[in-house]
Amino acid sequence: MPDVSTAPSLIGMKPEQLAAAVVAAGGKAFAGRQLAQWLYEKRVADFNAMTNLGKELRARLAHSHTLLTSRVIAREESGEGTTKFGIRLHDGLVIEAVLMREGERLTACISTQAGCAMGCRFCASGKQGLKRHLTAGEILEQFYHVGAVLRDEGDSWLTNVVVMGMGEPLHNFDGLMGALGVLNAEWGFRFGARRVTVSTVGLPDRIRQLAQQGYQFNLAISLHATTDEQRTALIPTNVGTGLRAIMDAARYYFENTRREVTFEYTLVGGSNDTPEDAHRLAALLHDFPRANVNLIPMNPVEGSGLHEPTGEAVDEFTSILQDADVNVHVRRKRGRRVQAACGQLRLRLEA
Repeated sequence: MPDVSTAPSLIGMKPEQLAAAVVAAGGKAFAGRQLAQWLYEKRVADFNAMTNLGKELRARLAHSHTLLTSRVIAREESGEGTTKFGIRLHDGLVIEAVLMREGERLTACISTQAGCAMGCRFCASGKQGLKRHLTAGEILEQFYHVGAVLRDEGDSWLTNVVVMGMGEPLHNFDGLMGALGVLNAEWGFRFGARRVTVSTVGLPDRIRQLAQQGYQFNLAISLHATTDEQRTALIPTNVGTGLRAIMDAARYYFENTRREVTFEYTLVGGSNDTPEDAHRLAALLHDFPRANVNLIPMNPVEGSGLHEPTGEAVDEFTSILQDADVNVHVRRKRGRRVQAACGQLRLRLEA
């Protein structure tokens, strides 16, 4: 078997690349389409199961290429429908993926980086900085790990995907688009773009670039503050962007895709959860077309110096937005028993 640290993985390759790999292994180019069906349509990552490929061809492909380069090293259940996966990459780094079950809604939350460079104070993912970008294949491998659990439990395939795991997706733009291209393609996973949400801390140039890709992904922007001074204290990268540029890019995204933009707002006790903050947020979104706000009471992150908001503060903040006709939802905390806040499981596994 090939060394997964050096052998190229077939997962993430486009049909023409798969055909080239098949031809190099002594097969016919048309078998590349069959290989794509096994990998993406059937989501099978086992050469032995690809029975319509010749046995000798399968052996040669297995000698020159690998499939899954990562493995699940931890799996924790919340007891409330959330499963968290600790996944070790071929070089020893650990990432996370989450499966969330809400009735018939099955959502995978996937990572795009090992670590994160954004440095948000309330997030555990960036506590040790960015280790590296994930390849498109490594991003896609998370679906195979999640899918194995769904098959074991007799569940159907995913209904939704959120790119809200470890890392800033738009910072790894090429890897992100490579993975989402396979996810959405007719020859790929055939997963509708409108069922995919890409979450970003707010990189204006990349938001505009995403709008130009021709997909109708949903966009979620991590706003978390209503003034630049306040936002920079929570998100250091705001120094180079600013709220005005982020809001302009968000409007550009809506105008080009006609997809609703969601603004994520993590409520940090005594920091950005005051009535004044709520009124400023309502004013900021007053004339924004089809905006949606997700309020997220902060999960505790050890060493951050930040605190959860009180229930009363969450309720008052929500009421002020509702009174201003802002479409607002409070995200129910899930997976606290499995440390579902992004990056917490990874920190324990790498400790």
